[in-house]
Amino acid sequence: MDTITLGPSTFGPGTVAPGISGTSPADAAFEAYRALYSGGTDVDRLGDTFAGPLRTEVVAHRLPRMLLFDRRLAGVSHARAPSRVARDGFDHVTFHLVLAGSMMLEVPGAIRRVEAGSMALFDLTRPQRTWTEGAHIVTAAIARDRLDAATLDGLDLHGLVLGRREAGLVLDFARSLAAHAAALTPELAGAATGSLCLMLGATLASLRDRNAVLPPPVAAGRARARVVAYIERHLGDPGLTSAAIAAGAGLSRSALYRLFEPAGGVARFVQQQRVARLRRSLSRADEDRTIDELASAAGFTSPSHAGRLFRDAFGIPPGEYRRSQRAGTSETGIVPIGATHGGAAASPPIGLMAWHGELV
Repeated sequence: MDTITLGPSTFGPGTVAPGISGTSPADAAFEAYRALYSGGTDVDRLGDTFAGPLRTEVVAHRLPRMLLFDRRLAGVSHARAPSRVARDGFDHVTFHLVLAGSMMLEVPGAIRRVEAGSMALFDLTRPQRTWTEGAHIVTAAIARDRLDAATLDGLDLHGLVLGRREAGLVLDFARSLAAHAAALTPELAGAATGSLCLMLGATLASLRDRNAVLPPPVAAGRARARVVAYIERHLGDPGLTSAAIAAGAGLSRSALYRLFEPAGGVARFVQQQRVARLRRSLSRADEDRTIDELASAAGFTSPSHAGRLFRDAFGIPPGEYRRSQRAGTSETGIVPIGATHGGAAASPPIGLMAWHGELV
């Protein structure tokens, strides 16, 4: 089980990781937290309107096709603007379970408060913002394919807030999973992830009116699912074109372009999927093909182009990423940011970008 831990206790007075500035352990922890999350969200302080102490503590666990975060936050906001949504290509689903305190959320057309004992769901393909003056939050980031496509297509979950009456079983299980995640064996981690996804899917299905006429966003979601499935089947074909994708998914090219315009276009989406496939291949311990061969299998015509895109996405070259995966982070898999090795402060770990890439 891979785990990342971060908090003020990670930093002693005057001891700061390279590239992280701060006058106190709390300031240093915030800058480290912001750097850790920089691959997927813009983290900021709330500013002068917040008078309380700043707090950014997180324990992150990497499970099969799911990430689990146990966070204690105060005076912090997280935002995914349209430009970031288009740039990073994330398409997974998240939920935030508030265990104590409260959290505010903003999605297009709505601002809501999430009280303790409730959860909020988000679609990472759409803009969002959350902020809190003080909360204990358990967050799960789940690969879209872990949830039934019909469930997602039949419900607009972005910004949806559920309480104990609607989602009590999910709330209790997620709380327990966060408490015990660090001690899970790989077998138990797989079973727990599958169980949580089944519970969440069943909860969402129970909320959906199966007899309702599907609104345009839902119909678009189904069309997008067809496109994504076609791309996945043909991703290794270097000649995969927008015209072929449109024909294969039963769409006009103009409809295809409109569907993927928020993500920066269909060509960009294909490029992101190829980078994600290359990363998955590099992560497998039993994969003995060369990086050039893996890049070709992912549909890239140029290994150097694949390498540039990989570095842009994950911050390191493919070869270095492969070596880091095979070397492992530590015997325990725990990576404390700012930890010292041989008296020198360690650089922050590769971060969540690579972990999130596994959810694409």
